[in-house]
Amino acid sequence: MADRSNGVRSVINLGDNFYFTGVMSDEDPRFNTTFENVYKDIAVPWLTIAGNHDHFGNVQAQISYTAKSKLWYFPSPYYNEVFEESNTTVEFIMLDTIELCGNSADVQSGNVLDVLNDTIKKWWNNETMKPRDEEKAEEQWSWLEQTLNDSRADYLFVAGHYPVYSVSMHGPTQCLVDRLAPLLKQHRVTAYLAGHDHSLQHLVSEGVTYIVSGAGSRADQSTAYTDQLKKQGVITYWTYPPYSLLNLAAQLGMNKGGFAELNVTKNKTEVRYINKEGATKYTSYLYPRWFKPPADGLGRSIDEDL
Repeated sequence: MADRSNGVRSVINLGDNFYFTGVMSDEDPRFNTTFENVYKDIAVPWLTIAGNHDHFGNVQAQISYTAKSKLWYFPSPYYNEVFEESNTTVEFIMLDTIELCGNSADVQSGNVLDVLNDTIKKWWNNETMKPRDEEKAEEQWSWLEQTLNDSRADYLFVAGHYPVYSVSMHGPTQCLVDRLAPLLKQHRVTAYLAGHDHSLQHLVSEGVTYIVSGAGSRADQSTAYTDQLKKQGVITYWTYPPYSLLNLAAQLGMNKGGFAELNVTKNKTEVRYINKEGATKYTSYLYPRWFKPPADGLGRSIDEDL
């Protein structure tokens, strides 16, 4: 949209804001050391949601910090924001997918060893994720359906930490496949944005675009769920980084990170997938909800030789 800070209007912050167990207070020094001091030159609001690691700590502390920052914007566990400019309306619906689907380990304030121990125990017992509070989860589902129904935005984005579909290590989130994906299709959502898996992905299922952008800290080469998603009719157009023996250092966070950028105009939105050096590796396109996209407009690779 409009130029605010080097052309950026806002940043969509998809969770896991503080590794490994979130923060416990809005006075935690990490708000300064790993956010304010690092991103002070990007003078735009960061639309933020919580990730599973944030739920290991105190999510309400992150919400409270909104009142103390000019950059950090996290007004409630889930919310929507509408931007209007040049006769174009863009709406972001920000979800708490951990509240909807449960956490990978129900540790509220433990240390890293507690989290790992609980995760291993759940894996060993083959336990599946489920909401900690079913009533709160249903309240959010009801709010989401009403918000989707009310939206008249030209571009409608839904964002959550957990991906609906992902080819990478965590794979699809069954709770979201079952309940969220049908809503995205029904309401002609432009795209669903997610993190969680440490990769960049461009996927399409039943006319809905799914963008995974979770490679801010490191990149995961896993494509373990590619075949499974293909059988489910999910098209994988592009993932980053591609697997190779030369790229194994990416697993340790040594290289290959990146992020996605949305450049919105009235008749077309460009999605650029950018590596940590700032080079665009792939570009795809999104169109207003009332517009039928061209068959060849889904995406193109900028640099296949990574």
